Amino acid sequence: MQDVDHRKIAVETYNHCWDLLDRDDRSQDEDFELLTSAFASRYHWSLAGGPEQWAVSNWMVSRAAADIGEGSLSLAFALRANDAMQEFDAPDWLVASAAEGLARAYAALGSEQDRDEWFNNAESLVEAIADNEDRELIASQLATVPR
Repeated sequence: MQDVDHRKIAVETYNHCWDLLDRDDRSQDEDFELLTSAFASRYHWSLAGGPEQWAVSNWMVSRAAADIGEGSLSLAFALRANDAMQEFDAPDWLVASAAEGLARAYAALGSEQDRDEWFNNAESLVEAIADNEDRELIASQLATVPR
């Protein structure tokens, strides 16, 4: 695999996840494609990225899993993403995004109390994001957490 551009594949598969997440009419096969793409992106980031990309790729696996109703898998990767924040100086938007991921994972599990706790935590973290564009992006993602 020495001729493989892992960063390029990581970005392409990550972006493909968003293409699938944005669809309202995904088939079951496309749900599996979504999860497969999230794992593929995670794998390639593990070879080409650093702590920030690893955390984001865990978040994407969590997001994809939550979107297809796999709450336990979603929570496992949301926790990994959140734990990763402790290992480097994560930017404010990423810390807020990890909290949003936990709220979404708990929603997928049907755990309302945990969902609400992490949702409120994420709201506070979003308000503290310095960059307006980053704040708006994470706030828009938080707004889609099922409540």
